[in-house]
Amino acid sequence: MAALALGAATLHLGRPIHAYRALKMWKRSWLSREVLLFSIFAGAAQTYALTQLRLLPAVPGLGIATAALGFAGITASAYIYLVPARPAWNSAHTLVDFYLTALLLGSLFVGALGADVRAWWVCAAAGAQLLNQAAKFARLCWSAEFEKRASARLLGSDLQKLVTCRIVLLIAGGILIPLRGYWIAALLAAFAGEIVSRYLFFVSVVPKNMPAAFFRKEAA
Repeated sequence: MAALALGAATLHLGRPIHAYRALKMWKRSWLSREVLLFSIFAGAAQTYALTQLRLLPAVPGLGIATAALGFAGITASAYIYLVPARPAWNSAHTLVDFYLTALLLGSLFVGALGADVRAWWVCAAAGAQLLNQAAKFARLCWSAEFEKRASARLLGSDLQKLVTCRIVLLIAGGILIPLRGYWIAALLAAFAGEIVSRYLFFVSVVPKNMPAAFFRKEAA
């Protein structure tokens, strides 16, 4: 799955054959770090899977190292969006959102494959996701920054139906369906909810006016 995801990630590039160049700026760019960390994670995950199938000898600590690499890759992905020019993104809620998405969908995915996953664990992840979204919306509403309040107004008006859809899918896929033990259906519902969430993430952000940021007196 990790290898497929890395391959698909190159499809949005103008010249995918030069995708390796994304690694050059790893010391300064979170995008480069994301590519690097997920590439190493993919290799570690495949190696760990082969050790579990006993096709390779066991390596002490490899499972923990693989999980740590995945966590680091998700962190790098989230940090790409922590930019001052997009105030609604530039908060700890973005980091938490990325972590909880991985926790929820990852748990449901292995549950759909037949692994022993506790329903309460999935419900806790979905509940935390709901709380994080509610806290983020409240902060946007009460923020002193115009751009954050504008994002809140978009979510509460033009995008309200999609917000409702996202909440319904999250509750269904993350709480109601897992409690009945239907893991595949829960995964599909939760995945659809996360797609809606990512769409809202991108279309609801109100960017700062760059000239005004540099010339406040003139803009005033």
